[in-house]
Amino acid sequence: MPTVGCLILHGFTSSADSVNRLAVRLLQHNIPYRMPTLRGHHTQPEDLHGVTWHDWYADADAAFTDLRREVDQVIVVGLSMGGLLALHVAAARPREVAGVVSIAAAMRFHYKHAHRVRYLATIKPMLGNENRDMGIGWHEPELGRKHGNYRRFPPKAFVSLWQYARIVEQQLPRIHAPLLLLHSRADRTIPGAASELIYHAVGSQDKELVWFERSGHEMLRDTEAAQVLDRIEAFILARVAHETLTVSKE
Repeated sequence: MPTVGCLILHGFTSSADSVNRLAVRLLQHNIPYRMPTLRGHHTQPEDLHGVTWHDWYADADAAFTDLRREVDQVIVVGLSMGGLLALHVAAARPREVAGVVSIAAAMRFHYKHAHRVRYLATIKPMLGNENRDMGIGWHEPELGRKHGNYRRFPPKAFVSLWQYARIVEQQLPRIHAPLLLLHSRADRTIPGAASELIYHAVGSQDKELVWFERSGHEMLRDTEAAQVLDRIEAFILARVAHETLTVSKE
């Protein structure tokens, strides 16, 4: 039985397409993985109606449980909302998590009125604009215009995400697994303060916060994607080697 597998989690309004380059790296090392599409995503924005963080966590937890049928330990990797889920899983299942990679986890938002979106939820069924330029916020705008993220979303779904960040924040001291945090100083969606908060609040002693300078929020697809993937891959291989060595000594 392989010792370690990897759970890969995408972000809000996104899909597995935003993180699937990591899966290619894992296949090269024969590392088992799961990369679920979280409830309401990769179809149409309207499918997010009625979806809450409880659904996204249930999807992540189900994929984790499925992967555990193949492996002893799991490294959880998440981008944005997926970063919150990765942290929550690590807090909830500490004995089964060999490491956590949090990529610009959505613990805080650049949007200064994020806390007021709940007031719009009763009067606007959708927020956003199908015609907006999706290249905004990317170092390589053309890459942004080609991706398939939703351009609109129900405000109630975002409110649930905003509330979830507060819930996960309370769980951070319970996390003791080795932790790699990645964030870009050019991220216009999630401020660097979000990753700094996580770094200081977690119970992990083995932790590192790595900064990038040019990428937008979609760090696994923007201009520094290769370097970001290199750091994640190195972390995963180190954890796999550690767990394999530990098992061989027992």
